[in-house]
Amino acid sequence: MRNASWIAAAALVLSACSSLSSVVRREPVPSGAQVAVIPFQDCRIAGQEDCAGSGNKAGNAFATALGQKYRTVLLSRPVSATERLADADAIALARQRGVMYVVNGEVDEYYDVASFTFRADRAGVSVRVLRVQDGSVSASYSQTMKAGSNLGSPDDILRSMAEHVRDAL
Repeated sequence: MRNASWIAAAALVLSACSSLSSVVRREPVPSGAQVAVIPFQDCRIAGQEDCAGSGNKAGNAFATALGQKYRTVLLSRPVSATERLADADAIALARQRGVMYVVNGEVDEYYDVASFTFRADRAGVSVRVLRVQDGSVSASYSQTMKAGSNLGSPDDILRSMAEHVRDAL
């Protein structure tokens, strides 16, 4: 059973990678740079119970993936999970921590269904990598995806997106 779950997760990642949208990169983020990640804003879809906590999950996925290439720190979100965090406020928070870049974003979609149903899990994010020194956008990424298999999860999709952004930086 464990092998079947692992194979299904690998299939999801492979199918998701083939359909990931481009990261708009305006300037490279040097390998080993200090990068702060702020938990994302939760999705705000009326009646969508899965949205609660989705921003925390996305922030953790991006901090973990970026931590493989950069010196990454996960900061506390200074506003509620459902409130939008302005890029200028994210930059100010990162500047206080003395980091070079900060990742700020929103979860646009987060839908987790039971295995073996006819609906697909979905996840979507909008992300900006901001250079703290001058507030410029170093890179941006936005995408919503459905799971490639019935055994996938929105968390798997978020991990795949985070790894895609990491690799593109």
